[in-house]
Amino acid sequence: MHPFDPLIRKYSPDPCLRKPTSETLDRFRGKVPAELLAFWQEYGFGNYGGGVLKVVDPADYVDTLTLWLGEQEGCLPILMTGFGTLFIYRRLSETADDMCLLDIHYRRSSSFSVGFSDFFERILPSEKFAEQFLRVELFREASAKHGRLDENEIFFFAPALAFGGHESIQQVEKGNAAIHQHLLFEMGASNSGGETPEDLWPQAYEANPHVFALESGGLVVSFTLSETVDTILPAEPETLYEVEGETVSLWTLTFFSLTKEENLGILEYHRALQRLQPYILETKGGCVLVRGLNLEEMERLLLEE
Repeated sequence: MHPFDPLIRKYSPDPCLRKPTSETLDRFRGKVPAELLAFWQEYGFGNYGGGVLKVVDPADYVDTLTLWLGEQEGCLPILMTGFGTLFIYRRLSETADDMCLLDIHYRRSSSFSVGFSDFFERILPSEKFAEQFLRVELFREASAKHGRLDENEIFFFAPALAFGGHESIQQVEKGNAAIHQHLLFEMGASNSGGETPEDLWPQAYEANPHVFALESGGLVVSFTLSETVDTILPAEPETLYEVEGETVSLWTLTFFSLTKEENLGILEYHRALQRLQPYILETKGGCVLVRGLNLEEMERLLLEE
């Protein structure tokens, strides 16, 4: 299977993509996988899935990457979401690579801890990926309100999320991607002295309960903690949630790996929170903020006695 087949199936290429020049291909030959160069030649740069995901010429956004992260040897931006998050190819050695992201809205970067091919074949096509990184539903609302994106445009939030904005259609605007990426960096630089731990809360994913019926009667209520995702969890869910007329027999926490695209394991909720104590950044209003765990940390936590 070609590593880009899942991308094409899930996010169909727009008809007016821009093909790379011979100079572009020569510039990045040996710096990105040969499969990516072939993909550029066959399809091109521009919008996929109507712009919810973009295949980008690294030269267009390498200045953004340098501005945010400094000089990064072996790192090149190759994808961008319709909201300006960059996905970065990182060459670690002659035989190893991985994929990283730069989230301009929440001012954070991280690695998916997975190689180039695995990222395109398993991570990118998953519904969890679309939900957590592409903002698919909000993208559809924004497209209906503001119209389709050009190749160099993104949707963004006004005010910015890191400075009090919210992920709502009322605060979505449209503009040039590179200009807004640079503007958000400058806004952060001018406000860096005022950051506090509380600033992390609006950036985190708030886990929602999922209810399952047991064959023997009663219900199981489960929350999900996803790999690398900062997550807000209730400290005592039984005091916040109830199912009218039903008995909740068990509260659980499911550990989901974006790398493996599978559930790694399930723990009784309060047992899980006890094991997560070293990863809790702050407690507030009956909730805890858990920093995103990598795959190794999740697997180690699940094996604890």
